[in-house]
Amino acid sequence: MSGREHTPNQILLVTLHNVGAIIGKTGKTIDELIKLTNINREELEGIIASQINSGYLEYSTDQTGTIRYHLTGRGIIRVSSLYT
Repeated sequence: MSGREHTPNQILLVTLHNVGAIIGKTGKTIDELIKLTNINREELEGIIASQINSGYLEYSTDQTGTIRYHLTGRGIIRVSSLYT
């Protein structure tokens, strides 16, 4: 990004992209995302819900019942557009 400060929404999307969370098995848990983004749980939960509604994120449940969040194809395009 061109020196602009990232919004919390952008921080989440870029972080998921940077760690390769683009399919269910590479998705990140809410606790992992809190550590990676340094966004508090309440705000992060709201951002996640918003990004799911926008079609940028999806979630899946792993074998232990843990919810993991990852980018959709549309989310990957959104992150890419931040760099152009």
